[in-house]
Amino acid sequence: MRKTAIACGAVGLVLVLAAFLLAFWITPSYIARLQSNSNVVRNYDGQVLTVVNPAALSSGNVAGAVITGVPETLRRQVSVQQTAGNTALVRDATTATASGRTIGSITSDYAISRTTFAATASHPSDWNITKATGQTFNLPLNAKQQNYTGWVPFTETTVPVKYVKQQVQSGINTNVYQVNVPPTPVKNPQVLGRLPASLPKSLLPEVVRAGLIPASVVADLARAYPNATSVPVSYIYSATSTYWVAPPTGIVVNQQTNEKQVASIVLPGGKLVPVFPVLADSYAYTSSSVNSAVSDAKNGSGTINTWATGVPIAAGLVGFLLIVAAALMWVRGRRHGVGGPEHRVRGPSRDPAHAR
Repeated sequence: MRKTAIACGAVGLVLVLAAFLLAFWITPSYIARLQSNSNVVRNYDGQVLTVVNPAALSSGNVAGAVITGVPETLRRQVSVQQTAGNTALVRDATTATASGRTIGSITSDYAISRTTFAATASHPSDWNITKATGQTFNLPLNAKQQNYTGWVPFTETTVPVKYVKQQVQSGINTNVYQVNVPPTPVKNPQVLGRLPASLPKSLLPEVVRAGLIPASVVADLARAYPNATSVPVSYIYSATSTYWVAPPTGIVVNQQTNEKQVASIVLPGGKLVPVFPVLADSYAYTSSSVNSAVSDAKNGSGTINTWATGVPIAAGLVGFLLIVAAALMWVRGRRHGVGGPEHRVRGPSRDPAHAR
């Protein structure tokens, strides 16, 4: 009886300890975080309002340089390349295609926290990363009804990610956030590498006839750059986006974005004169990507709940019952064991009247 009680008590204590560790250490540290094999692809459908082919523009084919009103597709892949403790090296690659050609692409390698998904400066020294601040591709696990800071890869700046409301999206409850990127100079070298840094002055009359530049601007440029053969061009990016986020996992289950990149001619003194959009488009998740994101959010939330709540409660309850059973068996063993009233060794009667 006592051996059984000790065994039950030991198993019960182990289960209670395991429940505590699962809920407060193992799940937060190893389960409720970005996994090392994570590889997620999201597709978008969109519409290009205006897109300029830089190569055609630079060659003088102004008429063929501007494309308007064509469908657009985007593909975004976020994959973990390496991990080091609670830090992950994540590659975020997006490619936009319209009229059978790539109209834009950005690939960034971020060092991020595996639980907050925010960029971090704490990472192995041999990682070649894109320096960033704030949220990069998801909001944190257990996303709150509050504002966050987001990273804009085009401008390499941060913007507020503003909480708006709660809303059901494809059958699950989500937090809705909005991001407004004000007109900001493009700094990403991958984006600038696809665009001309200057325009030949000889092209300006053609650009005026195409309706891309007002004639008054050309006159100002002639006065500003009287002896130049080309004029410098800079680019301004702006966007508005809405994100539907599953709070437990921080997964974006839908996204809608309107964005614009505007070519601006640089006047002496650094003033930028917006001239024409090199890209104006809008896009959102495809229905299949929404379904995949919702499925990922449900699976992730279910896994976290199972190991953070369900299994610990079950293990703790069984452990507690085993400890109670062990205590009862121990008491019963004491009551019926050697030395108990039922097992006293009886000697000769001390009553002289019955002595023999």
